[in-house]
Amino acid sequence: MTKRGEPLPINQAMNRPRAKLGLDLSAWMAVTFVTVTVFLVGFRMLAIFSFPLMVGAAWLIVRKHPKMFQLWGLSLGQTSYYDPRKH
Repeated sequence: MTKRGEPLPINQAMNRPRAKLGLDLSAWMAVTFVTVTVFLVGFRMLAIFSFPLMVGAAWLIVRKHPKMFQLWGLSLGQTSYYDPRKH
């Protein structure tokens, strides 16, 4: 039962965070992509050791700067206001 004037929770799944072990989905996808690419190129031991190292490094960065990867991802889609290609 909620108090009067409070919105009712419609879907609790929408309120759950998408982060696993402190990392957002985009960080996990980047780490996985790099690891699989290195593995397929042929540096198997490098791929095995780089996965936990990259996850640990990303976790330390996110712990200190929680929005860093989200802001980086948003900046990829932005263009300059004065970009001549817009016209």
